[in-house]
Amino acid sequence: MTREPTPDRTILVTVDSLRHDHFEHMTRTRSFLERTHDRAFATSTATLGSFPAIIGGEYASGGGLERERSIAHAFDAHSVGVTTNHLLSAEYGYDAGFDAFESPKGGGESLKDRGAVLLQRGTLPHRIATWGWNRYQQVRSLVGDLEKSFRRADDVIDSFCREIDGHESWFGWLHFMEPHHPYDPDDAPVSRDEAQRITRKVLAGRGSEADEALVRELYRREISDLDAALDTLWETIPTDTRVVFCADHGELLGEDGLWGHPGELRPELLHVPFGTRNAPALGPVVSLIDVPSILIGQAHGVGRLEREQAFAAYGDRKAAMNDRLLTTAEETVTLETGESTSDPDLERALERFDPDYVVKEDALHEDLEDLGYV
Repeated sequence: MTREPTPDRTILVTVDSLRHDHFEHMTRTRSFLERTHDRAFATSTATLGSFPAIIGGEYASGGGLERERSIAHAFDAHSVGVTTNHLLSAEYGYDAGFDAFESPKGGGESLKDRGAVLLQRGTLPHRIATWGWNRYQQVRSLVGDLEKSFRRADDVIDSFCREIDGHESWFGWLHFMEPHHPYDPDDAPVSRDEAQRITRKVLAGRGSEADEALVRELYRREISDLDAALDTLWETIPTDTRVVFCADHGELLGEDGLWGHPGELRPELLHVPFGTRNAPALGPVVSLIDVPSILIGQAHGVGRLEREQAFAAYGDRKAAMNDRLLTTAEETVTLETGESTSDPDLERALERFDPDYVVKEDALHEDLEDLGYV
């Protein structure tokens, strides 16, 4: 089959932990995108399980991306990746196919990230450096100058724009950590140190009702901050750029007492925002495994441009979704109301889906530590 030519300029924008029902707060981004797809689904409830699909068109089968599957290989143009999640580093295969690649564990932007590259994790020098960094952050917090938990969106965008400057054709992948916890937006009604502290307290199940209300507001403000930062990107790239925008998974904000993104196969985590510009038309359902196919306009891996069902897994649990329902081994529920129902066709499709087991523990312990999971 003859390969279709890739667009001159293509960009993939991925956002960590963005809920589908909070996409409405990204008014600038929604206005820029030509189409938003209301039935898009993650392949997992965590980064480690979602990004082999987003970048490789494959279901996750271990601790990262199979390097030869990276969609970056499909582009002859200058390719640039800027990620802000430790699990999306070269160590997990995500630099494959890129001419320029930055992540918190290579080409990092901060003193902490550069130290992570120079010092071997787990060694005495690394532990000493980590202790010193944490004390430094504590001192800075006393004078109100604590840094954000992750690399800032505007810095990611600036770095990408510098990399493509002078190139007529390019492929870019930008990953943003807003609104991953701890939520610490610039315009928070409390100090950054307090915002981080209360977020961690609530996610650990120790917050009051007032704390929980504040954390929900901090989460919403993180999203608005990101939308404002992305406006610079949308104004900078040419209007004919092919764009795919998506979240890797959602976030729980207190539903049934749950916070963050544990391995629960729930609509709040699997139903994700998704939008495109200058991209092919898609079917009624979109899976994150289809992202590489959308970027190049033809099937890549097991992705496709049209589908009616999507699948997800976490550990030994799995889920199947269509445009109305989500089904697991426990029950089938409607996406709109969460009411229990039945759909024999979708339930049979779930039985046939046979994923490998992938859990957060497949990542390096120190990376989970940096992301606040342990």
